[in-house]
Amino acid sequence: MNAQVNLNRSLRSLQRLIRYRDRELIPARLWHQLNWYLQDREYILRWTNKQLQLDSYYWLFVLGINNSGTTMLSKILSSHPLIRSLPSEGQKLTSALPKSGDYGVTRLWSSRPDIFYWTEDSDPEPAIRASYDWAYFYETRPGILMNKSPQHSLRSLWLQRNFQPSRFLAIARSPYAVCEGIKRRQGYSIEAAAQHWKSTYERILADKEHLNSFCLLKYEDFCADPIQEIERIEQFLDLSIPFDRSLLKQPVNAHNMDTRPQVIQDFNAKSLERLSPQEIEKIGAIAAPVMAQLGYELK
Repeated sequence: MNAQVNLNRSLRSLQRLIRYRDRELIPARLWHQLNWYLQDREYILRWTNKQLQLDSYYWLFVLGINNSGTTMLSKILSSHPLIRSLPSEGQKLTSALPKSGDYGVTRLWSSRPDIFYWTEDSDPEPAIRASYDWAYFYETRPGILMNKSPQHSLRSLWLQRNFQPSRFLAIARSPYAVCEGIKRRQGYSIEAAAQHWKSTYERILADKEHLNSFCLLKYEDFCADPIQEIERIEQFLDLSIPFDRSLLKQPVNAHNMDTRPQVIQDFNAKSLERLSPQEIEKIGAIAAPVMAQLGYELK
């Protein structure tokens, strides 16, 4: 009890100190973090709603495993005048959500469902802090709030319950290309990468049955006919303004294997060339059931 009393006194003292100092001397991000602890819940909610300006718009969560094309997709989405985006992945911009690096599973977060899988019954409290943190980064104007994080793939049910209204746009890519990328970038085994792909899309496919607004894209289809896929997105998002089609012909910096911006193209063949016959067989043996659900053929 005494510790709590002392803490409250310290916080009130800090609040008074800040109140009478020049706010320009305090970095904006630090000010934002301090306010979370110094202000009451009503103030936090009021400030967050004012910043987000959701109005008649909605949250748009981009789902998909790492190396699946989520960066490419989110960069294209962020070009639309009615879509607001964050400067980085959502989980990196808030202390409310677990970070895979903290658990030693940087690109294999599906291996820890005890940490990353959240449902409607999971604690709603982190949503208040996440909204508050994300509101700091979104442009202060009306519009769709896009939020991309691969780990969102395991918490779509929790997101739908706590961020309303919301829509979910998922993207899938061949497990051969995804697993090659995970192995190349992090040094994980092909077996671990294949299990990660399988577990992630098993969860997306299972949870989508309980989502009110869900659309699944495939990386291969988007690369083959980006205009057709953009039209699908426009329809799904009910956009009154179309995307600028010329942007689909411009280079996109999307972490491709050539490490430089490229026009939209399918890199799957190059990834497949880097895999041995044994690795290809191992991927298929693990991922086959989910590959069939998504329409991918075994190599």
